Amino acid sequence: MRATGFAVVCTALLLLGGCSGGEQPAAPPAQDAAQLASAAAAGTQKARSSKVALETTAEDGRKVVVTSSGLYEGPNSKFSMVAEVAGEKRDLIFADGVLYYHLSDAQLQENKSGKEWVKITADGKDALSAANGALMTKVVETMDPTRTIDRIAKSGKVTKSGPADVNGTAATHYVLDLGGAPAEVWLDAEQRPVQVSVDKATVKYESWASDVVIIAPPPEAVGDSR
Repeated sequence: MRATGFAVVCTALLLLGGCSGGEQPAAPPAQDAAQLASAAAAGTQKARSSKVALETTAEDGRKVVVTSSGLYEGPNSKFSMVAEVAGEKRDLIFADGVLYYHLSDAQLQENKSGKEWVKITADGKDALSAANGALMTKVVETMDPTRTIDRIAKSGKVTKSGPADVNGTAATHYVLDLGGAPAEVWLDAEQRPVQVSVDKATVKYESWASDVVIIAPPPEAVGDSR
């Protein structure tokens, strides 16, 4: 079954994380990438939830916009996403170790199951999982902002840091070198990501510690994607 825009959405989601507001003074800057990762991990674990907005451009030129809410609980993390690819919107939910994909009307007719959601699994044999399962695994692993920052820290180094303002939020701005590829990270006064920019993607985070409730679709609404 055709999954319009799904692979593009998954690729775009690789940098998703969490965020904050407020006008507190920015925290003292981390001295290196490892310290940066440690600080961001502590800030994220304390807040546990956030809302996220991502904008990027796919390799084929299509605009990708993703809004998401996340609960960051390590292996039990959950995410609810609305992804828009070239004007076409899709809902996705990750809960209880499973990624659920909401079918479009055309996909629902093609599927003929009458059920609006399908599962995407890393080792699944159905069409959607076979095409996107491995990519989905990467998405899930990198949705947690601490993992994103940690990956950046392990593969690069801080080349510059200093105070900055991101839409009224006092932050510390870090510029990193990822083996020749630049990246930028902004952390607020509580060491939570405010913004992350890597390559063509910019992720903005807000509403840390917000009331986020994420529930998997009911079993009767989940069908086979073959």
